[in-house]
Amino acid sequence: MKNTVSVLLAVAVVSCQTATPKPENTTKLGFDLTNLDTSISPCSDFFQYVAGGWIKKNPIPETEPRWGNFNILIEENNKKLKYLLDSVAQESALEKGSYVQLLSDFYRSGMDSLQIEKAGLEPLQPHLSKIDSINNLDDYIQLLPHFKKLGVTQPFQMWIGVDDKNSNRHLLKFGQSGLGLPDRDYYLKDDSTSVDLQQEYKKHIAEILSLTGVDKVIATEQSEKIYELEKELAAIQMSRVERRKPENVYNIHSRKEIVELAPALRLDEYTKTFELQFDSANIAQPAYLAKAEQLIASTDINILKAYSRWHLVNSFTDYLPRAFVVQNFDFYGRILRGSKKMKPRWKRVLSSINNGLSEQMGRLFTDKYFPESSKAMMEKMVEDLRVAYRERINALEWMGEETRQKALEKLEAFKYKIGYPDKWKDYSSLDITANDYFTNATNLRSFKMQENLDKLHKPVDKGEWGMGAHIVNAYYSGSYNEIVFPAGILQPPFFNPEADDAINYGAIGGVIGHEFTHGFDDRGRKYNAFGNLANWWKMKDQERFEKRTDKMVKQYNAYEPLREVFVNGSLTLGENIADLGGLTLAYHAYKNSHVNEEEPKTIQGFSWQQRIFLGWGQVWQTNQTDEYLRNQVVTDSHSPAKYRVNGPMSNMPEFKQAWGCSDGDPMVRPDSLKVVIW
Repeated sequence: MKNTVSVLLAVAVVSCQTATPKPENTTKLGFDLTNLDTSISPCSDFFQYVAGGWIKKNPIPETEPRWGNFNILIEENNKKLKYLLDSVAQESALEKGSYVQLLSDFYRSGMDSLQIEKAGLEPLQPHLSKIDSINNLDDYIQLLPHFKKLGVTQPFQMWIGVDDKNSNRHLLKFGQSGLGLPDRDYYLKDDSTSVDLQQEYKKHIAEILSLTGVDKVIATEQSEKIYELEKELAAIQMSRVERRKPENVYNIHSRKEIVELAPALRLDEYTKTFELQFDSANIAQPAYLAKAEQLIASTDINILKAYSRWHLVNSFTDYLPRAFVVQNFDFYGRILRGSKKMKPRWKRVLSSINNGLSEQMGRLFTDKYFPESSKAMMEKMVEDLRVAYRERINALEWMGEETRQKALEKLEAFKYKIGYPDKWKDYSSLDITANDYFTNATNLRSFKMQENLDKLHKPVDKGEWGMGAHIVNAYYSGSYNEIVFPAGILQPPFFNPEADDAINYGAIGGVIGHEFTHGFDDRGRKYNAFGNLANWWKMKDQERFEKRTDKMVKQYNAYEPLREVFVNGSLTLGENIADLGGLTLAYHAYKNSHVNEEEPKTIQGFSWQQRIFLGWGQVWQTNQTDEYLRNQVVTDSHSPAKYRVNGPMSNMPEFKQAWGCSDGDPMVRPDSLKVVIW
């Protein structure tokens, strides 16, 4: 193994104040140097240094609330997807139920705006009539299964998921729901910005109701009452931070206990409607369900009817005439997230496809665009990251031996999926036609619902994917103890087969390490090697871990992306742990991969150590609207892009050495505040 001290000394002489030198060899860097802002020191604000030039060149498009390299890659993917959809839409005599036919006809129906305008509210009318026929609470309760089949928001949700304490079986689950705003906190805050948003939301509800034929004065009155009902539901909901603890949302109840918990909701009858046979189920938020039952039972039936009408129409605005689409964008796009212009129709139809036919879209994508060579390269990087993690765990000074062995056992049990599923799902019984977008949506939602409910007494399929192969993202599953990298993310700037390895390790290597680390973050660490919620930590090791994560919570709580708007360090803790762990692992995995080779050469003035950080920084080159940022800190478990760069790097001695930073520089946290976990 190379002498670590000599490597660190070799890069310590590089000053973070110097301008970019001329190239020293011809290897392709894989990083556009015009994206740098060399007017600022990397040791002062690395995000600005690595992204400042990019931000100047890439203003936020009017259709977007956020614009970054994620978005650019998504846009490049979208162009490919549009080409594929346009191509299959021209084909005739496609086999009924084939993935190509489903995509072709769904896309064609969505693009047929003339037919949608001609149909008007007619497709919605049978469902509106059901709501109009409600006379009492019993009628409302009996309508809830119909809403479930349509995918319409109601005061509670029901689904089949993997049992957190037995990853080989499925479990019936109930949880909180019922809101039209993205999170309960939108209803509970009383600052001026929140109050203004609440008023705009009520105006939006009134506008949507009036578009369905409700008198404008009555619609305004109903919007106030609908909002108040949602606010009461929000007040009894469990917060996102509380829901981050898996033990908080694991509450097994017998069938009898469930009926007694919320008698007015008649959950026994509700489940019988779907022919669900079960002895017990998980109630994620028992206190919420009990209080929601009382609230619904005491609410005037006319308010429940108005509430139902609002959520029915709100869930189908994308499939209705343009007036509904425009009004929906005006609030959720413009006011809530800061977009200035609505996306073109084909992108909106593609979004609907991604919400229901994502696997089929991924299959069409990988048939044409995914090179198998990328899969082999990714497999090697995954194993490099596993080796680095094994070394890190073995070297942890704060972890006891018994816990360490359990951690290593879990690490070795990690599985990974790359590119696309080994087996594609059969959707041949799904009825999709080329001329009825609304009915296609209801058929697809009902099909997906039944597909989920049918899992109840079937073994867990560990080969199943949680997102389409074309999606630009990656994920870790605690129940499956696996990391998954769809083909969509295996493209520049995340993964570029032609770029310098160090840039790739900083980018996709950091992403791989990020997903690995999720298995050991504040939530993932509570699942064992078999994917079961089980405490494998000795008490003292758990206390040491939490002491370190508490320090990280305080670090991120201090970040202020907007005036008096702070990052929620508790909500974002898991992602922040994963960012720090992922980048650290990427650094050491790359170093290990060259252990028996000559020291990697400097490229265009940057050492391999610096290129690791450039690779990670390039991933997060991003700009966003204030509205998007405000929404993100309330609803998103990920920190804003700036802190996904500066946050982890400021804790890393490897960064300090690579860029020649000094104690006291903004990008160097004092030793007493420095966070080191994995």
